[in-house]
Amino acid sequence: MNTLLHKAMICAAVPKRIGLYALMKQRTSWTPEQIQHYQEKQLQKIIPYCWQHVPFYRSHWQGSIDDPRAIRTVADLQQLPLLTKDHVRDNLDALTTTDPSVKSTPARTGGSTGRPIIFRMTDIDEQLAWAHMYVGWSWAGYSIGDPFLVVGGESVGVGLGDKRTFRDKVINRWVNSGSNMTLERAKALVASPYFNTIRLIYGYPNSIRELCEYLAQLNAKPAALKGVVCTAEVMRPEVRERIQQVLGVKVLDQYGLNDGGLHACEGPEQDGLHLSFHRGILEVLDEQNQQIHALAQTGRAVATLFSNLAMPFIRYETGDRVHWHSRAPSASDVCWPRIGPVDGRAGDVLHFPSGRKVPMPGLTLVMRWIDGLDSYQFIQTDADKVTVRLARGPNFSWDEARVLQYLRDKIGDEVEWNIVWAAPELTQNGKLLIIRNDWLKSTSAIA
Repeated sequence: MNTLLHKAMICAAVPKRIGLYALMKQRTSWTPEQIQHYQEKQLQKIIPYCWQHVPFYRSHWQGSIDDPRAIRTVADLQQLPLLTKDHVRDNLDALTTTDPSVKSTPARTGGSTGRPIIFRMTDIDEQLAWAHMYVGWSWAGYSIGDPFLVVGGESVGVGLGDKRTFRDKVINRWVNSGSNMTLERAKALVASPYFNTIRLIYGYPNSIRELCEYLAQLNAKPAALKGVVCTAEVMRPEVRERIQQVLGVKVLDQYGLNDGGLHACEGPEQDGLHLSFHRGILEVLDEQNQQIHALAQTGRAVATLFSNLAMPFIRYETGDRVHWHSRAPSASDVCWPRIGPVDGRAGDVLHFPSGRKVPMPGLTLVMRWIDGLDSYQFIQTDADKVTVRLARGPNFSWDEARVLQYLRDKIGDEVEWNIVWAAPELTQNGKLLIIRNDWLKSTSAIA
């Protein structure tokens, strides 16, 4: 099916999404003053809405403000307390709107920080999120209707297999699970009739890099490919370099926080990530919880989501650390503020005896469905041994036997799984690595 027909199908199936995409493209020349005015106008709507319709905030803000009209600017947000992931987990009902006119559907975060969150999204918020992605993809050469390949897990639209859904067919999306990479599956991809029609590859950087290693062995790459966009985990420089080397196209970095309404993507100049302003506000905070405005000063990323009336997160602690990179127009004439690479979602890769490799996001899509799990970590200690550290929340009910069977069924039975009921081990600077491959590091050191 050709691209023009797919473009017509997409426009007919999701006209709201396409309209929002066009609107965002028209706003790439907006100045910082225009962006701030837009965001503060939305802020002046969402704070009174939360005061009236979201029970949690009335009590959470007690002692901070007496009137929601006190919050009118981004600077005013500093009057409000922060919203943590524990607040969300413990107060789901109270964080959900009481406005009966607001319709929503459940969603889950990818769990890239080791602690997945359940939240609710309205349709308009979901369409805005898709429009954000289309804008970023357009900077990698994508046009609406182009065939694209997604490599990863559920958080980017792929399950454990490669079977396409009706929705995939409508939007011209092909899928390749990043959870069980093998040479045989790569051969099947290369042999498929759509391989050389792919214009964009989107997904987890470690998964795409692993696919590239197999493509290099097969001396193959998609003939029509224009670009790659990576998301969901920190893309290390050597990973980007290897993908670009194998595929011969530019690789752009993307940062997305669906529950917090944040989205940023590099332009073709690969000089910082353009931060969209259509769903939420980003604050970068120092250790005293004061807003950082200076460039190149790293702080905590805090998000205020104003487009999701079902469950608006106000001053939400994301768990990520970011910095402002530039507020000047980019070489590609996009005037949105830019942030630097995100520090806080790095992941290693598990290596199984069969040659199969499982990157961090492949595990998060499995672990996110274990209810009551507070946090987790995978530590590979030998070629066929993996220790899983699990911290149980108050509603966790699984015993060790059930966890072990779940891991064997969903991830694989070719390694020995060892369960340790304890919190993850953090790095010296307090970061959580979802995967820590001690065995691979030791063998590399010996080599």
